[in-house]
Amino acid sequence: MENRANARSLMGTPVRTLIAVGALGLVATVGMSSTSGAVSTHPTVPTAHVALTKHAVKVVHIAFKGTYSGTIGLLWSSTGVQATSVKGTGTGTDGANTMSGSGSGSAASTCDPFSGLGSLTGASGLKLQVVSSSKTQACAVNSAAPTPVTVKGVATVLSGTGKFKGATGTLSFSGSFSIQATTAGSSESDSFSATLTGTLTIK
Repeated sequence: MENRANARSLMGTPVRTLIAVGALGLVATVGMSSTSGAVSTHPTVPTAHVALTKHAVKVVHIAFKGTYSGTIGLLWSSTGVQATSVKGTGTGTDGANTMSGSGSGSAASTCDPFSGLGSLTGASGLKLQVVSSSKTQACAVNSAAPTPVTVKGVATVLSGTGKFKGATGTLSFSGSFSIQATTAGSSESDSFSATLTGTLTIK
């Protein structure tokens, strides 16, 4: 009888001890989880998202307008004409007050496409490219010189300086000048006026 009682006593002690230890272990586990942040009402922001937020690019749009006047130098050939120099001054957005450039075009009819490179310089500046297309043309009013000529088209912004650094976009332009002759080998310098307008995108 004594042996059986002792056996029951010995068997009961480990069971109660295991239950107590198990309960303490559960409490400890839950406590550690809460402390370590495994259960949280504030989810952690992914590192990649934080990096993208810090490096968000600010985009600025600037309305540009410039009005210029000056001289254009022309050199005629049997197949077309070269604008050897275009130099003008005026008033442009953010101090882009000086125009310069060069170009070339055919002379097959009264309206012909042309192409060229140009720049607007000053406190801020733009480098421009004009690509020959049906939208970019020089048109003579009369079929023979001397005659007024009108030009219109679109110039692509290649780069910028000053407040226009990093600029992209296109500028529409229109202008006029008068030619005196179209004889191959002849050259002349004529007065011109031009206006450029458009929206610049700066990143």
